[in-house]
Amino acid sequence: MLTRSVLAKRWQQATIKNNIIFNWVFGENRALFKGLVERLFQRQVGNFAALTSERSFKNHQVFYRPRFDTYGEDDLDNIINVELQNENRHDLEKRIAIYQASLTQRALAAGQSFNERKQTLIAFLCDFDLYGRNRPVYKLKTTVEGQEDILVDRGETNVIFNLKATDLAGLPADYVALLTYFNTGQVSDDFTAAVDQEFRRLKGNDTRREYFMSIESIITMAESYARQEGYDEGREEAAKLLIEDAVQNQRDLDSLLTSLKAIFKDQAHIDELLAKYYYR
Repeated sequence: MLTRSVLAKRWQQATIKNNIIFNWVFGENRALFKGLVERLFQRQVGNFAALTSERSFKNHQVFYRPRFDTYGEDDLDNIINVELQNENRHDLEKRIAIYQASLTQRALAAGQSFNERKQTLIAFLCDFDLYGRNRPVYKLKTTVEGQEDILVDRGETNVIFNLKATDLAGLPADYVALLTYFNTGQVSDDFTAAVDQEFRRLKGNDTRREYFMSIESIITMAESYARQEGYDEGREEAAKLLIEDAVQNQRDLDSLLTSLKAIFKDQAHIDELLAKYYYR
C-alpha cells in the first residue's frame, strides 16, 4: 500500500497527459472539447448539446463494446471521439477500427438515405511515435489499390497524433500551441490558457485529489497482485477493491466506471465484474 505522501506526490506531478485528468478537463467541458477537436482536425465543428466522458454503448451482450475517453455529438451531424494513449500496446490500428465501427452504428438512423450519414471523427493522441517517422500527424486514408490518388469517402476521419514529434514545421500555430502545452505545460495562446485554467482548478479540488489518489493506490495494488498471483488474478482483485471502495464511500457509478477503465479495456468484462460485486 502506497503512503499518502507518495500518492500526494503523484497527484502533484500529474499533468494533462494523465488519462484521468485528461478526461476531466475535456470530457466535462463542452467549450474545451470543441476547441480541442477544432485544433486536432483543423475544421469547424458545431455546438455540443451533450458531452460524455467514459462513454460506452451497451447494446450487445457478446461482442466487444469500447469505452470512449471523450465522446460528443454536435449540431452539425458530427460524431467525435478523442482518446489519449500513453502506452503503445501494439494494437492501435485494430483499436481504431473497432472504435470506428461503434461510431458508425450511430451515424445513420433507420429510414435515412446513405447520403445522410453523419461524419464520424476519431483522434488518438499518442505519447509515442507509432510508426517511428517523427511525423506529428498520421492521417489514415482509404484508397483504391493501384490508384492511390482515388480517395474513398466513407464519412470517416481517423487521425493518430504523435505527441513526441519534434519536427513541427508547417503545422498550424494553434496545433503547435496545443502540442507544446501537452508536452511542457507552457501556455502560449488563449485556448491553452483556458485549458490550463481548468487543469489548475481541478488540481486545486480536494475531492478530485482524494479520488485520484484512491485510484492510484488501487492500481498499484493491482500491479502488486498481478506480480504475485498472475495478471488476471491481480486485475480481478483490483476490481473488487475498486467496487468495494465505491460502495462504502457512496461514489456514483460513473466515477466507478472511470476507475475500472484505468485497469480494464473490455467493457463486457467490466459489466461482469459489476454484476458480481456491485449489483448484489
